Amino acid sequence: MKKGLIYLFMLVMSASMFTACSDDEPEIPPTVDDIIATYTADKLKATVDGKTAVANASVNVVKEANSSTTIKLVNIVPGTSEFAIPNATFEAITRSAYVSKIAGEVADTIAGYKVNLAGTVDEGVLTANITLTEIEGAATNVKAFYKLIYRGEMAINVSNMAEPVKMTQRVYTQQPSNRDTSSIKLQINNFSFTGIELGDITLDTLKVEKRGSVYGFKAKNRELELAAIGKVALDVYGTIVDNQMKLTLTVYAGPLTVNVEFTGESVKESTETKAVITIDSDAIVEPFSVSGNTYKFKVWESTAAEKLVLTPKIEIPVNATLDSIVIYNATENTYTKIDAKTAIDFSKLNEKSYVAYHITPEDIRYPSKKLLYIVRIPILNPVYDMQTWVIGEDDKPAPKGLTTSNLAANFFPMFGIDVPVPVVQAKDNAAEITTSRTVSTTMPNGMIPGVTAGTLFLGDFKVDISNTLKSTHFGAPYNAQPANFKVTYKYTPGNTFYKTVTKDNVNDTEVVPNEIDECSIRAYLYEVSSFDETLDGTNINTSKKVILKAELGDGKSQADYKTLTIPFTETGNGSFDPAKKYKLAIVCSSSKRGDEFMGADGSKLWVKHLEVTSK
Repeated sequence: MKKGLIYLFMLVMSASMFTACSDDEPEIPPTVDDIIATYTADKLKATVDGKTAVANASVNVVKEANSSTTIKLVNIVPGTSEFAIPNATFEAITRSAYVSKIAGEVADTIAGYKVNLAGTVDEGVLTANITLTEIEGAATNVKAFYKLIYRGEMAINVSNMAEPVKMTQRVYTQQPSNRDTSSIKLQINNFSFTGIELGDITLDTLKVEKRGSVYGFKAKNRELELAAIGKVALDVYGTIVDNQMKLTLTVYAGPLTVNVEFTGESVKESTETKAVITIDSDAIVEPFSVSGNTYKFKVWESTAAEKLVLTPKIEIPVNATLDSIVIYNATENTYTKIDAKTAIDFSKLNEKSYVAYHITPEDIRYPSKKLLYIVRIPILNPVYDMQTWVIGEDDKPAPKGLTTSNLAANFFPMFGIDVPVPVVQAKDNAAEITTSRTVSTTMPNGMIPGVTAGTLFLGDFKVDISNTLKSTHFGAPYNAQPANFKVTYKYTPGNTFYKTVTKDNVNDTEVVPNEIDECSIRAYLYEVSSFDETLDGTNINTSKKVILKAELGDGKSQADYKTLTIPFTETGNGSFDPAKKYKLAIVCSSSKRGDEFMGADGSKLWVKHLEVTSK
């Protein structure tokens, strides 16, 4: 019995001591470290302006290096994938249940919102009430932002891919279609991801508001048509601060949601695509001729095929890109892509074929295509028997291989001038060349000279209204040394010899007494630095480039056809050098002084045969 009482006493004492120890142990309250976490999915119960937050929203509570607390809102604030509320406040509500309060508020002019969060963390679950108050901005003139390029990184995430696709992209700013200076237009060219080309994105008439130093713009549910997938809806939020643009796009394409984030700096990009194309070959007669985006090199028509397997070299601006080289064979109607080191067999390309160099400048909106052509210079066979006549550019017949001045005569009827066509086909097929007094009785003018001598020549006629003599481009490429000039002709001078006079800016004529008209038949060999170079009616008889000449010595009346062989003689301007470039010109005129606008009305020269023989 005594022993039992002792055990009972010991049990009571032990219970008293245990109770005393529990009551004296201090409670440990929660600290901010206990709520540092990422709250998402079932760990987050958040409302935004009274509505449940989107499914992919999250709240990160972060402890900074200075021990302050930052609340980061992910996919909650419109136009901002992550919004930070710094210097959040923490409060422990209960000790035993570990319930805490966290709160914070910040106004962000870049995002355009004042954001307030009040939340409670209970057993690892954050219940948060988030309110967004839009910061009002003022309309402002944004013309200074037109025609800018923002270049930077664009991240594209499609329906929450594991990793966004990142690329360098450009956003172009332009004047909006409504010309409202407080609005802007954005252009994103070649919008694509993972090899899928969606097309261009154009966002027009975006209203811009200024919040302090921030220029902000946004639009919701913009309807847009993308070339690859058709109509989509789009939300856009953007800001421009100093020279930086930030842009957030949400594209709703059927079941897919495409999230796009862009940050870029304003840059200046070159549009230059100037290219220098060269070919190292002795088959090329002269350096490249360049006209706009067209490049041409010339070879003689007789050049052997093996000499026409060539490798052109191209130099482009530093920041430009040579995208591709494509050969178009017009004969076969084929396109072949090659690289810059591939030799090209130009012997298989005709003059309608080309090599296309596709170049993209630094400013990728302005791609360029350079076309390289081969031009074959025919080996001139200067024999003209006048047996074959063809329709020229003036829609009038001309001896095959020769050119007439008839195109200029097309202007005569406009001024009421009725005269014979300067060069026509005679009954015996000879070229009949006529001089006329070209004075208008109804429309006096200073454009048409008082005397116009018909001209038949080797070369081209291109009308020059400012100076009619410059219309005659004499000569064709010639690769031999001429020896003799053979002509068959006859000539009848007109009765009255006139000279052109100008009074009060009106052209008229005066009779030159005792003057008898003479014809002119001449051949010239002149040196050129390029076959594009030419002599014309203003300088063919005075140019120091003419090194050899053969001319009819007596241009007086010749009733019957006469054949003469006239030797070429040096003019004193140099000797023939086979290493140089030359043009051969043949000029026949019904009035020897026609280049002075002098001659007899009705003078006629018939030319039946012209021929140049070489050494």
